[in-house]
Amino acid sequence: MITNEKQYRSTRALIEQFRVGLDALAGGDRPAMSPEMIALQRDALQSQIDDLVSEADAYDALRSGKITSFATDDLSDLPDILIQARIARGMSQRDLGDCLGLKEQQIQRYEAERYRSASLDRLIEIADVLGVRIHKQAELVGDASLESIGGEMWKSFPIAEMYKRGWFDDFEGTMAQAKKAAAQLVPVFLRHAQAPLVQAGLHRKSVRASGQVHEAAIVAWEARVRQLAERAPPEVEFDKSRINETWLKGLLALTLVSNGPAEAVEYLSRAGISLVVERHLPGTLLDGAALRSRNCHAIIALTLRHDRLDNFWFTLLHEIGHLKLHIGDGEFAAIFDDTEAPSNDVIENEADYFAQEALLSSEQWEVAASRYLRTEKSVMVDAKRFGVGPAIIAGRIRREAKDYTLLKGLVGNGEVRRQFDL
Repeated sequence: MITNEKQYRSTRALIEQFRVGLDALAGGDRPAMSPEMIALQRDALQSQIDDLVSEADAYDALRSGKITSFATDDLSDLPDILIQARIARGMSQRDLGDCLGLKEQQIQRYEAERYRSASLDRLIEIADVLGVRIHKQAELVGDASLESIGGEMWKSFPIAEMYKRGWFDDFEGTMAQAKKAAAQLVPVFLRHAQAPLVQAGLHRKSVRASGQVHEAAIVAWEARVRQLAERAPPEVEFDKSRINETWLKGLLALTLVSNGPAEAVEYLSRAGISLVVERHLPGTLLDGAALRSRNCHAIIALTLRHDRLDNFWFTLLHEIGHLKLHIGDGEFAAIFDDTEAPSNDVIENEADYFAQEALLSSEQWEVAASRYLRTEKSVMVDAKRFGVGPAIIAGRIRREAKDYTLLKGLVGNGEVRRQFDL
């Protein structure tokens, strides 16, 4: 079984090598062997290719998030189920280790030996974190609708990571004690954060993500974001009409200054928007979120998963687009985004387009020389011409070319997190 991306890439590479060998046997350069021996080697190679393709395709299917149940006839299948569930949740071995308070190497050892050295308590703990429930079959509990938190599901929250980040106020116990007290600590945390519990129709959410959503981690992260937003709320109520061309031009001017991301906090606050930065939790791969507050404020939360200026400004404008177009009464109360995840969703396409046009309009892009030249000099000329930071143009070029080796020196690597003390 393939358990990580490195093994997956190696498997795909091996498939191609075997196919080259198979083609050689079928071509004119085949070795001087009898037809029978050639046929045997061809069959053996094809059998190996078929097995490897089956493993690689199974890994693709798991990480796509489409598989949520795993048939089992025996408890001995549990190790494979836990590995498959981790992949289906979109969690790396490091992510799972972070949730458990373990090193990535320990998870790698567990999976390499199919959890033979893991205690029953550890297996149960891992199943809880992954949200795996086993009856006559094993199935992932919960889905992208985020409508099934409760009961034993408290155990699936990333308690170790929440504990390490100091999210449990006034709790002075150890990490092990926090895990045992999850059923008490998590509800209190959610209440203190004034997080609206998941109720269909009352708290409608949308999640753009790669693979299965780890709903407990999403709920915990949202609660923390709301908690931080309430500590320093804007002095004015949020009004969608404030997000107009003039306001966007003022925000765009901040792309020209070195501390623009930090200054954006105050700029958004004056429009009734709290800008919160909180690292994503393992298994979520979030870039940002747009949320409606109970006190007539709006919230934009960013994870800074990618520490680049171009990513910061695009994600920020994407979430502003959601506030303008989709968040409000009768609409969504919260929208969560992995901006790298493919999406055919209308609201995500609208937010992508809003961000793209706000940063650099289609008319400007049509006449931008840097779009075709892709040189640092042409980017700098266009940036001055259009009044935006060079990272905006460099990022647009990289996204359209799907080549992230281009213009590395202009996208502001390492320039964002330091402004938020991360």
